[in-house]
Amino acid sequence: MAEKKKEAKTIKTEKKKVGKPKNTDKKIDTKAAVEDKEEKLKTKEETKVEKPALLSDLNYFSEVRKDLPEIKPGDILRVSYRVIEGGKERIQVFEGTVIAIKNAGISRTITVRKTSFGIAVERIFPLNSKLVQGIEVKKHSKVRRAKLYYLRNLKGKAARLRELR
Repeated sequence: MAEKKKEAKTIKTEKKKVGKPKNTDKKIDTKAAVEDKEEKLKTKEETKVEKPALLSDLNYFSEVRKDLPEIKPGDILRVSYRVIEGGKERIQVFEGTVIAIKNAGISRTITVRKTSFGIAVERIFPLNSKLVQGIEVKKHSKVRRAKLYYLRNLKGKAARLRELR
């Protein structure tokens, strides 16, 4: 049995050794080939579009809205959102507390939480969307953190926030 194993190993190693022969000839770049490469690089550099130095400079983007009020976590908002259902449009008002803001440039979003008939509902609104018709700040609240996810675990009077005067 030991002889059969040795034979099988030698057959496997022979199969590994047999394959396509490697090309050891190195290509020599001619002057014309070098010039072609340089021309391609130049054309690539010319076709590059200049991007803004900082993405935080939102004036570069044409879709940024400037008509929205200043929003902070803890604010109670009325968000008018355009809903399209079956080819018909209507404006739906969502009133609740801002529990999170994501300031990611043009894709800024707010998470608004409300309690409707004893069931808590959260909705994420993209601020620069054309579907957001308007935002009205009803009340400012005093909060000490940026994300108010702890409100998810609170109910009733415990979930109230102190009004900012």
